[in-house]
Amino acid sequence: MIAFATGPQFVYRHRWTVGDIVMWDNRCTMHRGRPYDDTQRRVLHRTTVSDIANTLEQTGLVAPAAA
Repeated sequence: MIAFATGPQFVYRHRWTVGDIVMWDNRCTMHRGRPYDDTQRRVLHRTTVSDIANTLEQTGLVAPAAA
């Protein structure tokens, strides 16, 4: 499954330029750290969004977890 999910048709590799912003949804994203130039400044911000239930529960694809 991992070999399929990480095939070239599903992989995004960003080539950074000044002023870029990249966002992703951690609920359905696989990450892989890559080497980077540690002499360059990096600014990272995390945002968490909350809702009444997870996405699959909202769409009726899975039964809600027991409380």
